[in-house]
Amino acid sequence: MQETISHILQDPRLGLDIKVAPAVSQVEQYLQLLLKWNQKINLTAEKDPEEILKKHVFDSLQYCRAIEPGSCVMDIGSGAGFPGIPLKIVFPELELVLVESQRKRCSFLETVVRELKLEQVTVLNVRAEDISEDRQSDAVVFRAVSGAQECLNLSARFLPPGGRVVLKKPPGESQMDPNPGFLLQEEVSITSYHGVASSLLVFEKCST
Repeated sequence: MQETISHILQDPRLGLDIKVAPAVSQVEQYLQLLLKWNQKINLTAEKDPEEILKKHVFDSLQYCRAIEPGSCVMDIGSGAGFPGIPLKIVFPELELVLVESQRKRCSFLETVVRELKLEQVTVLNVRAEDISEDRQSDAVVFRAVSGAQECLNLSARFLPPGGRVVLKKPPGESQMDPNPGFLLQEEVSITSYHGVASSLLVFEKCST
Protein backbone atom coordinates (compact mmCIF):
# COMPACT_ATOMS: atom_id res chain seq x y z
CA MET A 1 0.00 0.00 0.00
CA GLN A 2 2.87 2.40 0.74
CA GLU A 3 4.06 2.05 -2.85
CA THR A 4 0.64 3.08 -4.17
CA ILE A 5 0.50 6.05 -1.79
CA SER A 6 4.01 7.14 -2.80
CA HIS A 7 3.06 6.85 -6.46
CA ILE A 8 0.00 9.06 -5.92
CA LEU A 9 1.91 11.72 -3.96
CA GLN A 10 4.50 11.93 -6.74
CA ASP A 11 1.98 12.02 -9.59
CA PRO A 12 3.06 14.95 -11.81
CA ARG A 13 -0.58 16.05 -12.20
CA LEU A 14 -0.55 17.12 -8.54
CA GLY A 15 2.73 19.02 -8.75
CA LEU A 16 3.54 18.45 -5.08
CA ASP A 17 6.98 19.49 -3.84
CA ILE A 18 7.02 17.78 -0.46
CA LYS A 19 8.94 15.27 1.64
CA VAL A 20 7.20 12.10 0.54
CA ALA A 21 8.23 9.65 3.28
CA PRO A 22 6.42 11.25 6.28
CA ALA A 23 3.37 11.99 4.14
CA VAL A 24 3.19 8.35 2.98
CA SER A 25 3.19 7.17 6.59
CA GLN A 26 0.42 9.55 7.62
CA VAL A 27 -1.74 8.81 4.58
CA GLU A 28 -1.42 5.09 5.30
CA GLN A 29 -2.41 5.63 8.93
CA TYR A 30 -5.36 7.79 7.87
CA LEU A 31 -6.47 5.11 5.41
CA GLN A 32 -6.30 2.39 8.05
CA LEU A 33 -8.46 4.43 10.42
CA LEU A 34 -10.93 5.20 7.65
CA LEU A 35 -11.29 1.53 6.70
CA LYS A 36 -11.76 0.55 10.34
CA TRP A 37 -14.41 3.20 11.04
CA ASN A 38 -16.11 2.61 7.70
CA GLN A 39 -17.21 -0.78 8.99
CA LYS A 40 -19.27 0.96 11.69
CA ILE A 41 -20.38 4.24 10.14
CA ASN A 42 -20.87 5.40 6.57
CA LEU A 43 -17.78 7.38 5.60
CA THR A 44 -17.28 6.34 1.97
CA ALA A 45 -19.10 4.04 -0.42
CA GLU A 46 -15.76 2.60 -1.50
CA LYS A 47 -14.42 -0.26 0.61
CA ASP A 48 -11.27 -1.01 -1.38
CA PRO A 49 -8.26 0.94 -0.03
CA GLU A 50 -6.74 1.55 -3.46
CA GLU A 51 -10.01 2.95 -4.79
CA ILE A 52 -10.27 5.26 -1.77
CA LEU A 53 -6.75 6.50 -2.48
CA LYS A 54 -7.34 6.99 -6.18
CA LYS A 55 -10.81 8.52 -5.91
CA HIS A 56 -10.81 10.49 -2.66
CA VAL A 57 -7.20 11.16 -1.64
CA PHE A 58 -5.99 12.00 -5.15
CA ASP A 59 -9.04 14.19 -5.74
CA SER A 60 -8.47 16.02 -2.45
CA LEU A 61 -4.81 16.70 -3.24
CA GLN A 62 -5.82 18.54 -6.41
CA TYR A 63 -6.88 21.38 -4.09
CA CYS A 64 -3.20 21.98 -3.26
CA ARG A 65 -2.99 23.86 -6.55
CA ALA A 66 -5.27 26.59 -5.17
CA ILE A 67 -4.25 26.67 -1.48
CA GLU A 68 -1.40 28.54 0.21
CA PRO A 69 0.58 26.13 2.45
CA GLY A 70 0.64 28.41 5.52
CA SER A 71 -2.93 29.70 5.34
CA CYS A 72 -6.03 29.05 7.44
CA VAL A 73 -8.51 26.82 5.60
CA MET A 74 -12.07 25.89 6.50
CA ASP A 75 -13.36 22.62 5.04
CA ILE A 76 -17.16 22.77 5.08
CA GLY A 77 -18.99 19.43 4.96
CA SER A 78 -15.76 17.57 5.64
CA GLY A 79 -17.37 14.13 6.06
CA ALA A 80 -14.52 11.62 6.15
CA GLY A 81 -11.99 14.45 6.02
CA PHE A 82 -11.85 15.15 2.29
CA PRO A 83 -10.21 17.34 1.18
CA GLY A 84 -9.05 18.78 4.52
CA ILE A 85 -7.05 15.89 6.00
CA PRO A 86 -4.98 15.10 2.87
CA LEU A 87 -4.27 18.84 2.52
CA LYS A 88 -3.06 19.00 6.12
CA ILE A 89 -0.84 15.94 5.65
CA VAL A 90 1.03 17.44 2.68
CA PHE A 91 0.97 21.00 4.10
CA PRO A 92 1.68 20.46 7.85
CA GLU A 93 1.83 24.22 8.52
CA LEU A 94 -1.77 24.64 7.36
CA GLU A 95 -4.27 25.82 9.99
CA LEU A 96 -7.37 23.72 9.39
CA VAL A 97 -11.00 23.89 10.51
CA LEU A 98 -13.11 20.82 9.70
CA VAL A 99 -16.86 21.51 9.75
CA GLU A 100 -19.14 18.47 9.92
CA SER A 101 -22.72 18.31 11.20
CA GLN A 102 -22.84 14.55 11.91
CA ARG A 103 -21.55 13.64 15.37
CA LYS A 104 -20.23 10.18 14.41
CA ARG A 105 -18.19 11.57 11.57
CA CYS A 106 -16.80 14.23 13.89
CA SER A 107 -15.71 11.47 16.28
CA PHE A 108 -13.82 9.88 13.40
CA LEU A 109 -12.19 13.18 12.46
CA GLU A 110 -11.17 13.81 16.07
CA THR A 111 -9.61 10.33 16.18
CA VAL A 112 -7.65 11.03 13.00
CA VAL A 113 -6.36 14.33 14.37
CA ARG A 114 -5.30 12.64 17.62
CA GLU A 115 -3.76 9.49 16.12
CA LEU A 116 -1.87 11.35 13.38
CA LYS A 117 -0.77 14.01 15.90
CA LEU A 118 -1.99 16.79 13.63
CA GLU A 119 -1.51 20.26 15.12
CA GLN A 120 -3.59 23.38 14.48
CA VAL A 121 -6.69 21.40 13.48
CA THR A 122 -10.15 22.17 14.87
CA VAL A 123 -13.15 19.89 14.40
CA LEU A 124 -16.53 21.65 14.64
CA ASN A 125 -19.63 19.49 15.08
CA VAL A 126 -22.06 22.06 13.71
CA ARG A 127 -23.84 23.14 10.57
CA ALA A 128 -21.90 25.88 8.79
CA GLU A 129 -24.95 28.14 9.05
CA ASP A 130 -24.65 28.02 12.85
CA ILE A 131 -20.95 28.91 13.16
CA SER A 132 -20.12 32.18 14.87
CA GLU A 133 -19.41 34.94 12.38
CA ASP A 134 -16.17 35.89 14.13
CA ARG A 135 -14.43 32.73 12.86
CA GLN A 136 -12.41 33.90 9.88
CA SER A 137 -10.34 31.92 7.38
CA ASP A 138 -8.14 32.70 4.39
CA ALA A 139 -9.94 30.11 2.27
CA VAL A 140 -13.04 27.93 2.38
CA VAL A 141 -13.04 24.63 0.48
CA PHE A 142 -15.87 22.37 -0.63
CA ARG A 143 -15.59 18.98 -2.31
CA ALA A 144 -19.00 17.36 -2.72
CA VAL A 145 -21.22 20.28 -3.68
CA SER A 146 -24.53 20.68 -5.47
CA GLY A 147 -24.21 24.31 -6.54
CA ALA A 148 -21.51 26.97 -6.60
CA GLN A 149 -23.82 29.85 -5.64
CA GLU A 150 -24.90 28.14 -2.42
CA CYS A 151 -21.24 27.62 -1.50
CA LEU A 152 -20.37 31.27 -2.12
CA ASN A 153 -23.32 32.53 -0.08
CA LEU A 154 -22.44 30.18 2.78
CA SER A 155 -18.75 31.15 2.76
CA ALA A 156 -19.01 34.93 2.56
CA ARG A 157 -19.14 35.64 6.30
CA PHE A 158 -16.06 33.51 7.04
CA LEU A 159 -13.78 35.37 4.64
CA PRO A 160 -12.10 38.77 4.66
CA PRO A 161 -11.89 40.76 1.41
CA GLY A 162 -9.53 38.84 -0.85
CA GLY A 163 -10.38 35.53 0.83
CA ARG A 164 -10.89 32.54 -1.42
CA VAL A 165 -13.52 29.88 -2.02
CA VAL A 166 -12.24 26.77 -3.77
CA LEU A 167 -14.64 24.14 -5.03
CA LYS A 168 -14.80 21.45 -7.64
CA LYS A 169 -17.02 22.50 -10.53
CA PRO A 170 -20.43 20.89 -9.95
CA PRO A 171 -21.39 18.33 -12.63
CA GLY A 172 -23.39 19.90 -15.44
CA GLU A 173 -22.77 23.48 -14.26
CA SER A 174 -21.41 24.96 -17.48
CA GLN A 175 -22.33 28.61 -16.98
CA MET A 176 -21.66 30.50 -13.76
CA ASP A 177 -24.12 33.24 -12.85
CA PRO A 178 -22.35 36.34 -11.48
CA ASN A 179 -22.27 36.76 -7.72
CA PRO A 180 -21.97 40.37 -6.48
CA GLY A 181 -19.80 39.33 -3.55
CA PHE A 182 -17.21 37.28 -5.46
CA LEU A 183 -15.11 37.28 -8.60
CA LEU A 184 -14.16 34.07 -10.39
CA GLN A 185 -10.40 34.47 -10.16
CA GLU A 186 -9.28 31.23 -11.77
CA GLU A 187 -10.54 27.98 -13.24
CA VAL A 188 -7.89 25.32 -12.73
CA SER A 189 -8.07 22.36 -15.10
CA ILE A 190 -7.72 19.04 -13.27
CA THR A 191 -8.16 15.36 -14.05
CA SER A 192 -9.18 12.49 -11.82
CA TYR A 193 -6.72 9.67 -11.20
CA HIS A 194 -8.39 7.78 -14.05
CA GLY A 195 -8.21 10.77 -16.40
CA VAL A 196 -11.67 12.32 -16.19
CA ALA A 197 -11.38 16.05 -16.90
CA SER A 198 -12.87 18.62 -14.52
CA SER A 199 -11.87 21.91 -12.95
CA LEU A 200 -11.46 23.73 -9.66
CA LEU A 201 -13.24 27.07 -9.40
CA VAL A 202 -11.33 29.65 -7.38
CA PHE A 203 -13.39 32.66 -6.27
CA GLU A 204 -12.10 35.76 -4.49
CA LYS A 205 -14.27 37.79 -2.13
CA CYS A 206 -14.73 41.36 -3.29
CA SER A 207 -13.70 44.27 -1.08
CA THR A 208 -17.08 46.00 -1.36
